[in-house]
Amino acid sequence: LQPLPGQMLWDVGAGSGAVAIEWLRAAADAQAIAMERDPARFDDIEANALNLGVPHLKLQKGEAPQCFADAGPAPDAIFVGGGLSQPGVIDSAMAALKSGGRLVANGVTLEAQETLIQNHRAHGGELTRIAVARADAVGGLTGMRPLMDVLQWAVTKS
Repeated sequence: LQPLPGQMLWDVGAGSGAVAIEWLRAAADAQAIAMERDPARFDDIEANALNLGVPHLKLQKGEAPQCFADAGPAPDAIFVGGGLSQPGVIDSAMAALKSGGRLVANGVTLEAQETLIQNHRAHGGELTRIAVARADAVGGLTGMRPLMDVLQWAVTKS
């Protein structure tokens, strides 16, 4: 996402708020809005922001892409960590993004990954598959048990 001083991030489907929180910690005077539809997660985001020293993280409840309308000025970067299965999320995010802005989206489900592949075809950018495995017992020995792959699409708006 390449945070720079003073830039604005929208963290869509923010979950724990980790991406927005790290954005704020990485660049002076950075701004971020964590967008989340689940009130339980929203409470967690607020607590995480306070505990990690970024109480100025803005929190916005709502479903993407409808919540974009109330988000304020165009962002310099958008991270989509959830909500890809909602129609119009990527199109609305690309429309909201400043020219030269960066969009990064992660998909785990096949449906989300298909959305990313289609948008890669339409807009270019870079697709990366991220695969992680953890050591786990296999009988009396140890093997590597894979976690779910993540497909990541990153693009700069021209």
